[in-house]
Amino acid sequence: MSETSHDPAVSLAADADRFAFGQNWTDYIEQLDETRVQTAITSMRSLLNVTSLQDARFLDAGCGSGLFSLAAVRMGATVHSFDFDQRSVHCAEELRRRLGAAADRWQIQQGSVLNDRFLSSLGRFDVVYSWGVLHHTGDMWQALDKVSHLVRVSGTLCIALYNDQGLASRLWRVVKRTYNRLPPRWRFLVLWPAIVRLWAPTIIRDTFSGAPLKTWA
Repeated sequence: MSETSHDPAVSLAADADRFAFGQNWTDYIEQLDETRVQTAITSMRSLLNVTSLQDARFLDAGCGSGLFSLAAVRMGATVHSFDFDQRSVHCAEELRRRLGAAADRWQIQQGSVLNDRFLSSLGRFDVVYSWGVLHHTGDMWQALDKVSHLVRVSGTLCIALYNDQGLASRLWRVVKRTYNRLPPRWRFLVLWPAIVRLWAPTIIRDTFSGAPLKTWA
């Protein structure tokens, strides 16, 4: 049977600087269809240089929407997904309910990659996958060290991290912390200038190339 559990030690309100990614994933899965699932499977095959994950144990550390967990299930793996954000956990549960195949091979939990007790309960995996997650933990190097110990001998650790752009990264950290600390009704004061800064050059370039809003769309 499929299983979902929650880590009682996780306090989602403990850190005022934390961005609640789960709301974004809740919106995302409303647009997620079989075509995007197949695209994720193709991406996973290319990334791992395999055609199948049959009989492999696959850990998705920071599963977000659960899309790539689902891709691993479809490829034959026994999958264990977890996320710190409870809404992300619910998204993965909903995705499993809607599109999951062989759901008895997909376990979903709430937990933290920095929680030693939680991690020690998971065992070892043939593939440990953590895409765009560990740099959001507040202690990236410790998180990376901890997940690396979950990989079996001759297994694969597959991660993606933000690159450090020096001063630009420091400035964006201030922007993000300010956004998270503002009451929701005032967040537009940070959001709209950030959107202009990120997207205005691209929109201008697309316009002059004869395809306005191409990248935005």
